Amino acid sequence: MRPIVSLATVALILSLAAAQENAPLKVALRSRTGDAFEIVTKAESWNPKETAIIVCDMWDRHHCPTAEKRVVELAPRMNEVLKAARSKGVFIINAPSSCMEPYKNHPGRILAQNAPKAADLPKDIGVWCYKIPSEDKGKYPIDQSDGGCDCEDKLVVQHENAMAKEGRNPKAPWKAQNELLTIADNDAISDSGVEIWNLLTQRGIKNLLLVGVHTNMCVLGRPFGLRQLAKNGKNVALVRDLTDTMYNPERWPNVSHFKGTDLIVEHIEKFVSPTITSDQIAGGEPFRFKGQ
Repeated sequence: MRPIVSLATVALILSLAAAQENAPLKVALRSRTGDAFEIVTKAESWNPKETAIIVCDMWDRHHCPTAEKRVVELAPRMNEVLKAARSKGVFIINAPSSCMEPYKNHPGRILAQNAPKAADLPKDIGVWCYKIPSEDKGKYPIDQSDGGCDCEDKLVVQHENAMAKEGRNPKAPWKAQNELLTIADNDAISDSGVEIWNLLTQRGIKNLLLVGVHTNMCVLGRPFGLRQLAKNGKNVALVRDLTDTMYNPERWPNVSHFKGTDLIVEHIEKFVSPTITSDQIAGGEPFRFKGQ
């Protein structure tokens, strides 16, 4: 026999769900201030309905094999966080750049395309941003001029050959967002700074969290990245444990890959935006890569 659920029980479940969705999102924003760049943490309560998470370039494949492996390692925890954020009423924007074709009929893609043009659309929101004025106060902390791949050349060649056999461009093999990340029907899908800004304005989004890769390139520089959002007045933060860099330890300052990521996070906290950790959204412990 099927168990009988009373109307009172159903009402209680719905009430608890509504309470969870409307509860403020409590975050601890970490930044570095003053001449000594001392770490300062500021507690804020965000309205989930005024908050969005942008998932930056969590592609299905990558030209750097170790970068691709780290995305696969990172994705399950990121998916937990996105699921928790949705349950709280946070808007999710999936932004796998140059991969819109597979989603052309997805409700989330149509949602982004149909957002009305924002009256406050910044003039340069459709282009990359390589630096903002506040960054002139410090020195960029790593050399990424080689593209940042930390693999042996032989491994890269093997990977490129495998990509070619799959019918992918070995230098840019991404075609979709990584399938380990769930895209809900009420998420948005866009790689356009204009479309994303339109969505933010339409929904009254004031607070943004960035997750994804790569911190020193796309997460900072994309038209929907940290620099553009920060300089155009959004309350934006990086989720510092849900990201990764393109950094080769053979380049200056010749530290480990993960230390390179830490240096970029410090740079962001000094000159671009504060950061938080994923446990503030989904509980548990902050994510760490194996070997980190």
